[in-house]
Amino acid sequence: MANNRFPQRSTRELCILIIKLLLLAGLAALTVFNSMASASSEAVRWTRVSIPTEGEAGNWVLAAGSDAQHLTIAPDGTLYACGQGLTYTLYKSTDGGLGWAQTGNVQDTIVDIAISPHEADTIYYATTSAVYRSNNGGKTFTQLPAGPGGAGADNKEITSIDVTWLNSNLIAVGTRDTDIAEFGGICILDEANIIPTWEDTSVGGYDVYAVAFSPNYPSDRQLVAVITNETDTYFTAKAGDNGWNVVTGYARLNRDNSTTHTPVAVAAPAAIAFPDNYDANLASGCNVLYVAIDSGAGEGDVYRINCSEAPYTSIATDLNIGGVYGQNNIDVTGLAACGDYPSVILLAGAADSAQAYTSTDGGVGWTKSRKEPTGHTTCVLIAPDFTTTGRMYAATSGGSSALSISRDIGETWNQLSLIDTTMTTIVDVAPSPGYAQDGTLFMLTFGSGHSLWRSRDGGNNWERTLASNIAGVDSLSLVGLPPQYGADCRTVFVAGESNGSPCVWQSTDDGQNYRRRFTRDPDTGAPFTIDTWAIADDNTFYAGSYDGSHGMVYQTTNGGFFYSEGAAAGSQSLYSLALSPGYERDGTILAGNTNGWVYLSSDNGTSFQPLPNDVTSPPLTDSITVTFDPGFENNRTVYAASNTADGGVYRFVIGTDTAWESIDGTLPAGTICSGLTVIHGGTLYAVNYDGDGGMERSLNPTYALGPTFETVTRGLEDGATLSGLWQYGNRIWSIDTTNIRLITFYDTLILPATQVSPDDGISGIGSLIDHTVRNINLDWETLEGATSYEWQCHYDTGFSSIPTGFEGTTTSSSVRLPALEPATTYYWRVRASAPVISPWPEKWSFTTSLETTAITLKPESPIPGASGVPVKPLFQWTAIVGANAYELLVSTDADFSSPAIVRTGEFALPTNAWQCDVSLDYETTYYWKVRATSDSTCSVWSAIGVFTTELLPLDDNDITAPDPSFPQDTMPEITPSLTTVTLPT
Repeated sequence: MANNRFPQRSTRELCILIIKLLLLAGLAALTVFNSMASASSEAVRWTRVSIPTEGEAGNWVLAAGSDAQHLTIAPDGTLYACGQGLTYTLYKSTDGGLGWAQTGNVQDTIVDIAISPHEADTIYYATTSAVYRSNNGGKTFTQLPAGPGGAGADNKEITSIDVTWLNSNLIAVGTRDTDIAEFGGICILDEANIIPTWEDTSVGGYDVYAVAFSPNYPSDRQLVAVITNETDTYFTAKAGDNGWNVVTGYARLNRDNSTTHTPVAVAAPAAIAFPDNYDANLASGCNVLYVAIDSGAGEGDVYRINCSEAPYTSIATDLNIGGVYGQNNIDVTGLAACGDYPSVILLAGAADSAQAYTSTDGGVGWTKSRKEPTGHTTCVLIAPDFTTTGRMYAATSGGSSALSISRDIGETWNQLSLIDTTMTTIVDVAPSPGYAQDGTLFMLTFGSGHSLWRSRDGGNNWERTLASNIAGVDSLSLVGLPPQYGADCRTVFVAGESNGSPCVWQSTDDGQNYRRRFTRDPDTGAPFTIDTWAIADDNTFYAGSYDGSHGMVYQTTNGGFFYSEGAAAGSQSLYSLALSPGYERDGTILAGNTNGWVYLSSDNGTSFQPLPNDVTSPPLTDSITVTFDPGFENNRTVYAASNTADGGVYRFVIGTDTAWESIDGTLPAGTICSGLTVIHGGTLYAVNYDGDGGMERSLNPTYALGPTFETVTRGLEDGATLSGLWQYGNRIWSIDTTNIRLITFYDTLILPATQVSPDDGISGIGSLIDHTVRNINLDWETLEGATSYEWQCHYDTGFSSIPTGFEGTTTSSSVRLPALEPATTYYWRVRASAPVISPWPEKWSFTTSLETTAITLKPESPIPGASGVPVKPLFQWTAIVGANAYELLVSTDADFSSPAIVRTGEFALPTNAWQCDVSLDYETTYYWKVRATSDSTCSVWSAIGVFTTELLPLDDNDITAPDPSFPQDTMPEITPSLTTVTLPT
């Protein structure tokens, strides 16, 4: 385990390290950029969602006909496995098993794989007759010396290999002889030898089914093995150059720890697992290891080996991993250990099923998986980073075999890759309501069985969380999430059949564990199949079914434990159910059946009435999909669509309409609607199953005079046929049944454009534009995905008869207006026009000024620059035609921040002259300006006039007379004199 201290590095090494980090940072930034660019490219277009795909193109997530065997992990975390049954048989994964790639073009039948503990790129695989080595991560292989222990001749074959490091790689091979009373052996090859050869270790007359080096081989030189004489099975050990059973005594494996001779004969490759603190030193107290036995007859198990010093025998204890479940003997093919003895965690894989067993106390107690891996004959592996990730792996063979992963100590398993299945149909989809944040999708598929998949990253990676080949699962038909699904609610509902009866599985932990509940009518006890449903919360849903004579709607409020009395809705099976946006308040539910009927419940599903309620024949045709308008609480509008050619899309206003109104006049002929939904803002979407139809989109489905639709096909492949529609936020999902693909439509244009300038006017004058200024622009923010915009500007709020130059389309986010009329209020708006149309925003307005210029509107009195102006001057200016009043500002500062006179608004002056009734300050400079106003607008301000007020006048009290008390005749006489000043030269 790494410590927290950095090793000493040279300056050159540090420079190289820094460069690498910078490159990685750049790569990470590029990855984020590419991710953002990819998200942007999805705007208003159909894009393919990655789903599990077969073969090399899909990184072998699906691998029909394969068996996943001999799972092994390298020191650098790279996984290797055999994909038996495929053209190439050796595969590697560098992403934790999410995807695989064949390596080395290996086509041999592989019996075992081993990896050097010292060199992560040095791997070995064995066939029944030879061992092959690669020193470049499996790109190429060379054969080691042929025939270890005579393998390949006289019915001798290799059963197992292992590798360790001691100055070089040491390879151990175990063999058996398939003839009765003929035996194999154990050979070692040291690659450090000049001419490496296989050396027989003289194990004696035994067949060998497992061989393993001690984890501490460089210090203890121990090699252990599981052997049999065709009657008994033994554990045996060898240390260094000593013979077998010389240092450590052998152990015979007795079935069920019998004190009498109850032999267990191993018949298939066994497994050996060491605790992390294993120590071959017999005095350490940690000389305990484990072996797993497959007898081929159901008599195997996992044994704990407590090593003893020879000549004493070691002790083998049958741990009876299935004892708690009534199975004292279980053949086991896979075994892995993690942690220190005696608290070592053990993982065992059964041979005759995919069941996995775990122990967290060194084998004292065992628990089998609640949801096991799929397949049979399980090879298991505990990831080296288990303490931080909790990852365990299981690789299986047989039908629906796969590489499975568990993150809860083996309690539940999901399939990651190398899954032996096919995908011919996508049955159902359930996107997370918080998809934009969590990227979660559930998808139900059918091929060689039903599979329920979960992705938490928008489809980049998938795990199979439930499958129809798991015990108790016959088929799966529906998957759904409650509207509250998110961080605090991880409930998933799945409908299907178990043991021949319809049922529902509920998971409260995001699909890891499921609880099965059979669906039965509360009155008759008869089972009912769920044909459609509407989920209200994590425990409540409505189920639509058919009892042979009526469509029935059942409610459960406890996740399917039991149901309310069924409510009849027509005489045909039901096709769709929908809850109103305000369901919790109004209890309103819609149901569409398979024969053109729509039914309405306003009492939480207690009863259903036809819509309209006075019709005696189907108002529509065939299978009907129903949905509510988002504003249903106020507008009472609902929609329905038929999946029959020319069936169309319909609208009904409850309490107002007496018949369904066809609103699809702009749809293509032959439209077959197989999906219908409305998103926030009221945009209506209807999937057209016709190969050239794509999806129909209406921004105004409630428009009284008839909505308009546009066809959305951008990004669709030729010949695509869409079925079903799922929606959350402004993202839509549908199934392309022709290409067996899940596709998504990211509609960023459901919201109107954001206008920027001119500012929106208030009462006309709030946004005043000087019409004499040329190059007035309309500006708006760009909309993601929009490639062009339509704009309009007119003095008519209805935008009728717009003059030339005041409307058009542009690819930019700004447009220049032509010359404007004076004293006129204009209204303007803009929307995206391609690839689809966005809604019009609210109209903005601006008003142009009166017809004035600096010449036509100018100050006349006081004359500009005048001085000595009275402190109550007469203000006069030129008159303007069309003006109702004039506004005047007088201030001692040129920016009019603190005006002394303000005659604006209701205090504006009625004529173009005004005798000031406010005394200004004497000997002060003033600035003034004026503008004309009308009922709707005003002019620009005039040029600024400047004047200075008169001097402060002197009154009689300010003149001083001589003081008569001063003796005038004694006044000294002052004689003027001249003073000479010498200037410097």
